Amino acid sequence: MTEDWVESQRHQEHRAIRQRIHLALLHMTLLAVIWAVLATFVYSMEQGRTLQAVDHQLYQLSQTLSFSKPLVVPPDDNLQPTDVHLLVWSPTDTIVLYYQPFPVQELAALRHSVITHQSTHPVYYSMTVVGIPYRVRQWTISGHRPVQLFDGIQDDQSRLARLLVLFVWGGVIGLVLSLVGGFLMGLWTLQPIFAARRREQVFLSTVAHELRTPLAAMSARVELLLQNVDDPIGLHLPWIETVYSETQRMTRLVNDLLDVGRLEEGKSALSLEPVSLRDLCETVDAIYRPVLEEAGLYLERSIPVDALVMADALRLRQLLLIFLDNAKKHTKSGGIDLAVVVRGTHVELHVKDTGDGMPSPAKTRTKMKGAPESTGLGLVIARKIVQAHGATLAFISTVNVGTDVIVTFRGLPLDPP
Repeated sequence: MTEDWVESQRHQEHRAIRQRIHLALLHMTLLAVIWAVLATFVYSMEQGRTLQAVDHQLYQLSQTLSFSKPLVVPPDDNLQPTDVHLLVWSPTDTIVLYYQPFPVQELAALRHSVITHQSTHPVYYSMTVVGIPYRVRQWTISGHRPVQLFDGIQDDQSRLARLLVLFVWGGVIGLVLSLVGGFLMGLWTLQPIFAARRREQVFLSTVAHELRTPLAAMSARVELLLQNVDDPIGLHLPWIETVYSETQRMTRLVNDLLDVGRLEEGKSALSLEPVSLRDLCETVDAIYRPVLEEAGLYLERSIPVDALVMADALRLRQLLLIFLDNAKKHTKSGGIDLAVVVRGTHVELHVKDTGDGMPSPAKTRTKMKGAPESTGLGLVIARKIVQAHGATLAFISTVNVGTDVIVTFRGLPLDPP
């Protein structure tokens, strides 16, 4: 492991943490905006409803007032005596009638409010007198005398203040929880990205490994040729053949890479048509049976019932050849079975060998979705072919017994005979 690679891994980890933090902050910001809007709406609605209720109470009280001397304010169970004040002003800015008057030092402010609101009758407004909040109803009676009816709203203001504090603390707690939750959720949200990045790293490592071997062989042979340029070319024919074979190998590798790129497009990269799996297996049998027989292995077909699938015939043949080649590499004796099994509306294509099998943590029969790790691109291409067809891939393997590769398609109805 080189220092550059370690530094690259550290940089990617820091970048992943920054991504999670940014996602958490974005989540917190969105939640803060939503909470602020909702809290403002609810607070404004509650404040408006409270003031509307007080205004209605002031209106009802104003309808029962008698402006004779002495001034009479009828009792009301909903109002405390100290909460209600009433001032009747003369056109010359003097108080002619009153109920529970305010201190003299407050009269200038009270008169100013009268003048300010004289243009509208009646009018409701809020003001603070002697440090106590009041709701005021102002109107004019006979003789152009302005009247101010006060109702203390300190309790209502206290209740609204508690509601506001509740909203603030609820928002703060919610933001803290959203920050923590967003950071944790970022790990879950970014998992597919991290998984794709890990697959990309494995893929690039695989490609680099596959390219390194032919390039090293070609470089060594070319270097030997350059050191012996005066020799007849026939003397170094084996070196030239090595360069040629490695060139062919690199060509196949590049073609495999192009296949992977094309298969990333999914179904759009396929030429779909109804394909008979029995005909497909017969074609692959004719191609690969001589290869297995030369290695002392058998190839058998078990297709009691034919099945049709919507697929790309060339890609399915490539898929089977990849699985057969992989099975041959891991099978020292015995052979390989090709089988087709119909299960309801689905069709299973099996490639079962008698090879080494794949070890599992429990050393028992195991079933895995996807594909095992491989040093080549064959299984990478196979997985892409399966995904492009919308099929599923499973491996059932037992150590020293063999591996059963299962590709499951959605079947098509057979044409009536």
